[in-house]
Amino acid sequence: MPPEPVIEDRARYRRIIRAAEEAFKKSGFRGVTMEQVAKEAAVSKVTVYAYFKNKDELFTAVAVRMAELMRRAIANELAAEALPLDERLTRALVAKHRLVFVNVTGSSHAEDLFSQTDKLAGDAFEQLDRDNFAALTAAISEDKMLAPSAVQLAGALYFGGSAVGKRSASVADLERDVAAFVTIHLAGARSLAAKGEKAE
Repeated sequence: MPPEPVIEDRARYRRIIRAAEEAFKKSGFRGVTMEQVAKEAAVSKVTVYAYFKNKDELFTAVAVRMAELMRRAIANELAAEALPLDERLTRALVAKHRLVFVNVTGSSHAEDLFSQTDKLAGDAFEQLDRDNFAALTAAISEDKMLAPSAVQLAGALYFGGSAVGKRSASVADLERDVAAFVTIHLAGARSLAAKGEKAE
C-alpha cells in the first residue's frame, strides 16, 4: 500500500479533476474559474494551483482523462471475447460516444468545450483516434469475410459514428442511433463481401 499522504494526494487530485469536469460541463471553459473548482472540490484555491498552474492546464488534464476513459471503454468492450464480434463493435462505439455525449455534446457549452479541447488537448485526441482506429481494425480483421475491408470499415464506423452521436438529442437516442449505424454498416459490408465471393 502507498503511504497515507500519497493516498490523500491522489484523492485530492481526483476530487479537483471531477469538480472541474462538472464545472466545465455546466459553465463552459470561459465560465469556469479556479476559485469555483476549488469550492466544488472542497479544497483551497492554493491547493488547486499546487496541481495546475492555470485553467488551461486544468482543462487539459480533464480532457486527457476523458480521452483515456474513451480508450478504455472501447478496449474493454472489444475484449469481451464471449460476445459475437458485431455486438462487441456495437458496444464499443456506443460506449465511446456515450462518454462524449454525457460530458460534452449534452452540455449547452458543447461548442466551447470542443473548441478548447482541439486547442489544448488536440494531440491527445489525435492519438486516441489512432489507437481506437487500430483496435477496431484489428477486431474487424478477426472476421474472415470482413478482413479485406477492415481498414475502410473501421474508418466508416469510428468517424461516421461520431457524426451520428453529435446529432443525438439524448443518451437513449444516441445508443439507438449508433447501434443502428453499426448494424447497417456491418450488414452492408458482409453483403458486399458475399457478392464478391460469388463473383469469384
